[in-house]
Amino acid sequence: MDEAGMIRGFMAGLIRRAGGIEAAAELIGAGIGREVGKGTVSKRQSGHLDWPLVEIMALEDAVGDPCVRRWLERSLPEAAVSGDLMRGVADASKEAGEAISAVMGVLTRQGALPEAQREVSEALVAFGELAARLKVAAEDGV
Repeated sequence: MDEAGMIRGFMAGLIRRAGGIEAAAELIGAGIGREVGKGTVSKRQSGHLDWPLVEIMALEDAVGDPCVRRWLERSLPEAAVSGDLMRGVADASKEAGEAISAVMGVLTRQGALPEAQREVSEALVAFGELAARLKVAAEDGV
């Protein structure tokens, strides 16, 4: 789907949550400080007119869901690096927790040493990958 189609999809959800086209037009108008006709909103939603950013933001604010802004933010290069780092942190955290749990199992004689060794090895790999992601982020100026 193209960008305009994605925006129309997000806006359709916001319009539904606002209570329909007429209510959305009123909320947008209140948000931008001038009247917006329901016909204009209908034309924007059908694809005959593009959505201006100020109207998108007004409806997002009125409904309380900045879905278009979040979608746009994800397209930025720094968002991709940040998301990659977050995935690395999540993976390392998960693996570290599993490793600690497995070692505690060995200490309390409720777990097996080979399992603990495997979990610690997986945690080390995850932290190595996180270190590599941090290096890339530093090179990208994050």
